[in-house]
Amino acid sequence: MRVTEQIDALEVMGVNSINYLVFPKIIAMMMYPFAVAIAMYVGILGGWVAAVFGEFAPSAEFTKGLQIDFIPFHVTYAMIKTLVFAFVIATVPSFHGYYMKGGALEVGKAATTSFVWTSVVIIILNYTLTQLLLG
Repeated sequence: MRVTEQIDALEVMGVNSINYLVFPKIIAMMMYPFAVAIAMYVGILGGWVAAVFGEFAPSAEFTKGLQIDFIPFHVTYAMIKTLVFAFVIATVPSFHGYYMKGGALEVGKAATTSFVWTSVVIIILNYTLTQLLLG
């Protein structure tokens, strides 16, 4: 949008272009914990199906083992990490795309740069959050 001057057109019309372009991405990514919760449920259900129908464990034993080994903080930990990573995935590429300069060639460079920086930030935050929350 920077290359085709659409962002400049928004600013000329008096629209706060950062709020208009970035804020909806942040809000959408904050809904990502719901997808993670569904994935957790499906993973446990798949484990139960494999254990029971594969005749590795009866249903009662699987449920008992699940209850014994369940640590509630791990769900909280997963949701915290999901929210932080979703925020990073929404903001870092938006920053690089919003402030890029040049033409079509620079769009590819900005996309590559945003991918690399997003990966680096996620790796660093993953280590930091794990040390803070589980260490």
